[in-house]
Amino acid sequence: MTPFPRLLTSLCLVGFCAMALLTEPALANKFETISGGVTGSTRLKRAFVQHLLLYGGGGFLVAAVLAVVVPHTNPVFLNYANWKVSAIVLAVIGSLLLISYLFV
Repeated sequence: MTPFPRLLTSLCLVGFCAMALLTEPALANKFETISGGVTGSTRLKRAFVQHLLLYGGGGFLVAAVLAVVVPHTNPVFLNYANWKVSAIVLAVIGSLLLISYLFV
């Protein structure tokens, strides 16, 4: 067996760790301070959370519709045979996110 798959796996792991470590300071500067708690405008923070919930809920509902429309051809869902379960799970998660959007 060649060492290429191990090298590729190692490089991907290092890359993912680097992305996680390099993006955190950018987010920390935007939303929080050291021992000062969360800073910034409440309106901006609320808008940020609302956008996350709205787009996430919409994405999950689109995925639920796709699970019903293309039940046996899309390998993204749980299994070719479990498309009904996939649609239900995705619809429930999407609905919860959109309901949360209404209460934020």
